[in-house]
Amino acid sequence: MASRPKSFIMITSDEMRGDCPGFMGNPDCRTPALDAFAQRSVVFTNHFTVHGKCVPSRVALVTGRYCHTDGFRTITQLLPNDQPDLGSTLRRRGYETAVFGVNHTWENFWGDNSKSSGFVDYTSYTHGVFRDIQDRRRPVQQPGPDSVKPLDLPEQYFEYGGRIVEPLTGFVDDARSEQAVEYVTRVRDRSRPFFMQVNIGAPHPDYRVEEPYYSMYDRGRTRAWPHELPENAPLHLRKMREIRTGSATSDAVFREIQAVYYGMITKVDVLMKPMLDAIEQEGLLEDTIVLFTVDHGDFAGQYGLIEKWDTAMNDCILHVPMVLWAPGLPHGLRVESFSEHTDIAPTILDLLGIEPDWGIHGRSLLPILRGEDRKDAVFADGGHEDALCQRIRSRTGGSGKQQTYQWCPDTMARTKMVRTDTWKLVMRLRGGNELYDLVNDPYELHNLWGRPDLAPVVLDLQQRLIEWCLRTDTDRPYQADFGA
Repeated sequence: MASRPKSFIMITSDEMRGDCPGFMGNPDCRTPALDAFAQRSVVFTNHFTVHGKCVPSRVALVTGRYCHTDGFRTITQLLPNDQPDLGSTLRRRGYETAVFGVNHTWENFWGDNSKSSGFVDYTSYTHGVFRDIQDRRRPVQQPGPDSVKPLDLPEQYFEYGGRIVEPLTGFVDDARSEQAVEYVTRVRDRSRPFFMQVNIGAPHPDYRVEEPYYSMYDRGRTRAWPHELPENAPLHLRKMREIRTGSATSDAVFREIQAVYYGMITKVDVLMKPMLDAIEQEGLLEDTIVLFTVDHGDFAGQYGLIEKWDTAMNDCILHVPMVLWAPGLPHGLRVESFSEHTDIAPTILDLLGIEPDWGIHGRSLLPILRGEDRKDAVFADGGHEDALCQRIRSRTGGSGKQQTYQWCPDTMARTKMVRTDTWKLVMRLRGGNELYDLVNDPYELHNLWGRPDLAPVVLDLQQRLIEWCLRTDTDRPYQADFGA
């Protein structure tokens, strides 16, 4: 690289599958702003998150560490103050920090209502211009005579809200996009480098969006994902289908969910454009890293299911988009080598010329871009210890998801996965293991676990999984020395 970038912008979407954006090969879902950004950036076509839940995956993204090493496994356990990460490292080096949208990462995020005394200088709720943007009411387009009619589905089980007709108020994605533009163009301290993270909430369920996005996709003509459960399906998929969406008897329900989900993604793309335009107009592409990625994916109707699940290791949950711009990187490069969320922090630090001062499991992707390296497998884990599963059992009420937790806690048993170009192995304490031939079965519809003729394949994948567990076993507390 001719010169090192000085600032870093990370834009994330919540639950956008890797097979949805146009630049990832989807001819149905419209994402022109992201497609244009991807066309002149580096696209990692085989990028995977390391956990199927928001907080653990986002913590891994900024720490470069796999979730199980430090015990991140729920949405309530945030990154503690004493654990280093990408954001706090930049903060200590004098970077101004701004995070707009949901905080699913840092424990010391919030401060007072004027300017945060925690990790972040500016948030969506910082008083003044950012709070004014947050509190604005935004009218939406109303349906016309040719608009699609929403379905009547129980929201408790389908997380389906259909069409939005009321004004958008409160903590909405439109505000997050406007806040990012305001920060980049008017508020940031131009004498300092900065770190800005923008967390767009869509297409996270519930599945609802306003016009024109709600009626944008033809339910009958859009290519649908398979709605049947896999052959020899593991316990968590069977129980989710039984308890959450079992009342759905028609493919039309899941086509509806997929169409609304696509509409939400197009709305995300519309909100991306002013942010990307502002970044370019401010000249930031000359000295700033810009990253777009996603915490994890979504079933969105596949297998007749919705949302995600802690122990679901399907590609629709773990395979996510990742686009990277940095001064000096190739334009329009598509990288087929595997990459993971744990690789993002070391890559950004490498680009910025900063040596990490904590243990990182991932590795910089720059040697891969130069053709000097290749990653041949990715890993993920999820689920909970038996004691936590039993505590879940003792609760009552809640949504279809909560009822699945309560009535069948074995669906949350600890799980680990290894995936190569051709095979995927998922091992569980309970609930059924999985083995998929990804060359002949990309949608993972035929679980081949238990086939005697595939024993050598299983043995090789188990060896990889054991070695990964050994490499990423806990290294805390830090040992400055050791006795012998």
